[in-house]
Amino acid sequence: MKSSIYSAVIIAKNEERTIASCIRAMKQITDDVIVVLDHRSDDKTRYISEEMGARVYIKKWEGYSENKNFGVSLAINDWILCPDADEIPNDELIKNIKELKPELNKVYKFNIQTYFGDYAVQYCGWFPDWNIRLFNREVMRWNDSKVHEKLVATKTVQPTKVDGLLLHYSFIDKVHMEQKFDYYAKMRAEEWIRQGKKPKRYKQWLGPTFRFFRTYILKAGFLDGKYGWIIAHNEYILKKKELVYWRAMYRKEN
Repeated sequence: MKSSIYSAVIIAKNEERTIASCIRAMKQITDDVIVVLDHRSDDKTRYISEEMGARVYIKKWEGYSENKNFGVSLAINDWILCPDADEIPNDELIKNIKELKPELNKVYKFNIQTYFGDYAVQYCGWFPDWNIRLFNREVMRWNDSKVHEKLVATKTVQPTKVDGLLLHYSFIDKVHMEQKFDYYAKMRAEEWIRQGKKPKRYKQWLGPTFRFFRTYILKAGFLDGKYGWIIAHNEYILKKKELVYWRAMYRKEN
C-alpha cells in the first residue's frame, strides 16, 4: 500500500539512463512524484518521466539548492523524499520507508552505496555514506549553495537512520567520472569567486596530494582495487582543477 504522506522531488538533467528506475521505485511509495528538469536537458528524460506518471517541470538551471527548493514548493505533501535521479532504493529501504511513521522533530538518513559501473564501492570514504533523503519541508530547506547543497533546519531536529540501501549509479566508467568531476571543479571555483573566498595557501600547496592520500590510504581505497586507485586519482585531479579554474577566474576578475 502506498503512503499518502510523502512526495518525491527529483532534479534531473540528461538522466535517461536511470530516471525510469528511480521513478518506478518512488511510485512504490507515493503517487506524487515531481521531476524538475534542467532546461538544458536534451535527451529522453522528459519523455520517460511523463510516461512513468511523474509531474515534470522545466526550469532554468539556477543551482542544485534553488532547483530542489522549487520542486519542494510544488509538492502536495510536506514529507519530502529527495533522491538524486541516479539513486534507486533497494527493496528493504522501500519497505522501511513505507512502514515508517515519520515525526516532525526528526529527519531521516539513508545509506548510499555508490557504483562505479557495475562495482559497488566499499571504501574510499564512500561507504557507508549516510545522508538525509527524507525530511519535512516545515522544518528544513536546501541552503543557497549552487554546488554542494545541504539541508538546513529551521528548528532542532534529530537525524534518524533508516535501514536499507540507496543504490547510487553515479559513474558509468572512468571517462564519465572525469567529465562529472571536471563539471564539479568548475562549479566549486565559480562558487569561491562568487563568495569572495580564497583557498588557504596550504590547501593550494598540499590539498590535491592530501586528498589522494586520504582517499587511497586513510580511507582504505586500496581495498577497492583498481577502482579505488581510479577514484583516488580522480579526486586528486578534481582538487587540482578546482584551483586551476579558480586562479583563471580570479585573474580575470582582478
